[in-house]
Amino acid sequence: MKKFFKLGCGALIALIILGAIIGALGGGDDSSKVDDQKSSATSTDKKPTKKDDQDKVVGIGTALEVGKAVFTVNEVQLADQVGPSALPTHASGKYVVLNVTYKNNGNEAVTIDSSFFKLKRGEKTYESDSTASMSANQGENGDIQNSFFFQEVNPDMEISGKVVFDLAPEAAEATDLQLQVQTGLFGTETGMINLQK
Repeated sequence: MKKFFKLGCGALIALIILGAIIGALGGGDDSSKVDDQKSSATSTDKKPTKKDDQDKVVGIGTALEVGKAVFTVNEVQLADQVGPSALPTHASGKYVVLNVTYKNNGNEAVTIDSSFFKLKRGEKTYESDSTASMSANQGENGDIQNSFFFQEVNPDMEISGKVVFDLAPEAAEATDLQLQVQTGLFGTETGMINLQK
């Protein structure tokens, strides 16, 4: 009898453990399926977010407010060289020279750089040429005016200067070029300016 009791208790404990394992395995699948269904339902129910309410688009001569910054393209020119006549910088292709005004409407100083500006044409993105941009902002005596080269702009101040892009001639003369401007080095907010007249 004692032998049977010992064997029965051991078997009973083994059955309880086995039942718990089977219950955990079997029940876990159903709850994970329900959780998966809930998460997929909520992810598909969400409305797609617009990329920062889409890029705002304006034309030449129109101020574009992006965040706490205001950008205006005053003029667009094509050139083979920029800078003072004594020491010009020559384009590999054709320069697109943009005369731009930037105003800081924020409460703190902002350091602006020519990398805040990119040309777009369809899927293609063109970076500014910092050397040509500095040269384009030099006077005949060699003095550099506003160059958009890590220049600090205090609140309520505005600066104007030239931003230069070195493009293949057919890209420089294209009628669908747009300037993308951004609020900081990482482009948290952006806007677009059409460069067609």
